[in-house]
Amino acid sequence: MPEFLKINTGAATLAFWHIEESEEQLKAFIGGDSFPTLSNFHDDSRRREWLATRCILKTLGITDQVIYTKRRKPLLVSGNGHISMSHTFPYAAVITNPSFYVGIDIEKKNRPFQRIAYQFLTIGELAWLDLNNTLQLALIWSAKEAFFKVYNRPGLNSFTDLDVLPFTVNGTHGAFNMLVHVKRFCFKVSIEYSVLDNFVITWAVCNPQLFTWALSTEESGE
Repeated sequence: MPEFLKINTGAATLAFWHIEESEEQLKAFIGGDSFPTLSNFHDDSRRREWLATRCILKTLGITDQVIYTKRRKPLLVSGNGHISMSHTFPYAAVITNPSFYVGIDIEKKNRPFQRIAYQFLTIGELAWLDLNNTLQLALIWSAKEAFFKVYNRPGLNSFTDLDVLPFTVNGTHGAFNMLVHVKRFCFKVSIEYSVLDNFVITWAVCNPQLFTWALSTEESGE
């Protein structure tokens, strides 16, 4: 069964699923006998990850069909609320909110982030970060992935536009801030995180009004 966690702001519902079940057990939990989307996946782990996210949706009481935009952003068919999903075997996670934009990401802590540090870290981050701190590297990478899912528009570059402010990891749950630079605008967003076994999970919840400027500039062609 999944592990549930409501973020401390009360703004969103977040659920994890530790995948221990077989594909058939996951299908049985969801119910029904037709899963056409699975034909797109040939890897057993990937199939179970997809099924686990649908198990989470059922457990959360979400019955809407999930569709995807061209940028692979998940949407609820009814349009009632916002959703984001992530999975890295053996974990899957879903975050939902009725009115705020959400983004979530799961990463393995032991990925070789040091090798690509200069590809995703800003000058500001390099000034304070210890590149031997693999946990912070994983959290920064994951935080940027999570926010990409929130913003979900072209023109955002992790190297120059997303700048995580100095933070320390205290325990298995916490938060830190990130500056977002897009076009001529700059604003601060809060990223929350959990450390679960050998994985980090980060998520962001943002009021849509924060992006009103983006919509207006897109419409005006700026």
